[in-house]
Amino acid sequence: MRLALTLCTALALTACVPQGPNDAPGAIRTFRGNLVVPDARTPGQFEVFARAGDSGSDLWCAAAEFAEDELRVPVNRRIYLVTPRGPSQSRPGATSAVFTVSPDAALRQAAGALPDSLSMEVTRPGRNFLPIHGRTVCRPIFDLPFD
Repeated sequence: MRLALTLCTALALTACVPQGPNDAPGAIRTFRGNLVVPDARTPGQFEVFARAGDSGSDLWCAAAEFAEDELRVPVNRRIYLVTPRGPSQSRPGATSAVFTVSPDAALRQAAGALPDSLSMEVTRPGRNFLPIHGRTVCRPIFDLPFD
């Protein structure tokens, strides 16, 4: 009886612990260690948090991993940059970029106005790539010699 009461109390207290971005529903850590949090209000939209030293291609890599593995997007569905890399609106003190696989008309129009480029920068809303392009820039964790 005492054990059951202790377990019930522990479970009740656990429910009172506030959730952080790491605990957000659907949030994942990518293979490279980036936190990716889906936007519960906007289907297909998600925020990729940068780690120290990350380049734009690292964020595209994380976006591609999330789009393929978690959202299960088809190979021909593009990933669009919604909000360029900068201070996160959802996690003070963090740096992030927001991506979507379901762009609205305005984002598609912004994408059409951009010059063609293979640069995987995260500075212009509308920049977009197929998931395979994001995956090709994923760096290996260890650089092993090919001897």
